[in-house]
Amino acid sequence: MPHGPLLLPRGFRLHLIVYILLVLCAFPLATSAHAQQIANQLFLPHAVEPQPTEDLPAGKDAKKAEKYNVDRIGRRGIGHGFNLYSFRREHELGEHLAASFDRASKLITDPVVNEYVNRLAQGMVRYSDAEIPFSVKVIDSGDIPRAYGLPGGFLYVSSALILASDGEAELAGVMAHEIAHVAARHATRALTRRQMCNIVDSVSSMAGPASLLWQDVGGPLSLKKFARNAEFEADLLGIEYAWAAGYDPQALLDALEKLHAMEVRRTALFSKIPGYQMAKKIPFHSKVAQSFASYPLTEERIARLQSEMVVFLPSRKDYILDTNDFEEVKARLLSSRTPVLHHRDTNDDKDKDKDGNGPVLRRHPESTSDMFAP
Repeated sequence: MPHGPLLLPRGFRLHLIVYILLVLCAFPLATSAHAQQIANQLFLPHAVEPQPTEDLPAGKDAKKAEKYNVDRIGRRGIGHGFNLYSFRREHELGEHLAASFDRASKLITDPVVNEYVNRLAQGMVRYSDAEIPFSVKVIDSGDIPRAYGLPGGFLYVSSALILASDGEAELAGVMAHEIAHVAARHATRALTRRQMCNIVDSVSSMAGPASLLWQDVGGPLSLKKFARNAEFEADLLGIEYAWAAGYDPQALLDALEKLHAMEVRRTALFSKIPGYQMAKKIPFHSKVAQSFASYPLTEERIARLQSEMVVFLPSRKDYILDTNDFEEVKARLLSSRTPVLHHRDTNDDKDKDKDGNGPVLRRHPESTSDMFAP
């Protein structure tokens, strides 16, 4: 008796499709290590999530040791996970973002500063896994030290970051962290994951109330976990790139320590707000609370890097800590921020007062020093 193809009821087929998609995407919902491993194998081909290491003894995990082997920088396939964005499309996205960034930012035009920062950044790129050229610009972000790595190879470094750095190694470490984000293509891989989750949402919505758990919890947690792991991976890759370029990898840890100190001071200010001590009792540091965070705790980043430096970085006798070029550029930026005091005669001051343009500098009749007018 001939057998035709097995036909499943339409409703059953729909639920089966939804179930498979949920298994493919819902990594945070796995209830065991075995289920996690199966989900990772079933997920879209070559979709490798950032793999930060935690207390990993050398040689115990050959796959991770090979992936982050500093002797193979540039040949490790970093950023080769599943990605809906081609390099060309990623560059177009970054170009569009950079154009908006340029319009909203104040660019530093000092040629000496720009030449130095570009030379330092391009040197770091040569010791990275990046497969695209980089465009580097220096911006004035006020007193907030920042660096931004946009998809497609657009790097922005703030003058405040240069001034806040205690040496070239520290500046290079922070820049290496941003270069790592670009090299690993974290931005477009995150967008890819978001688009895949949106597809799952649209399909699972037809499966009824049972799919709400994925839409409300599973999808968002998956994206947040990816973002946290991307930050951990950028830290690890950053110290590797800095090490490969000859800089002290400890400098990135020093920068994170500064960030942590700023967070502690901010917490001290918040503690003066009524009700803050009560809110502080909420277990934000618990595993459950951390799973809802898009950004890892700074102290956790520091702890991971300390252990990863031992595992992945061979020891060296000498490292670059600082250079004369860095100190010269830092001095130029400081001098450009120092206000220049000009003496004005009485007529100039009267004309200025008529315009109503705010305080001016006057010479006090009983003093030889300049001071602000009341």
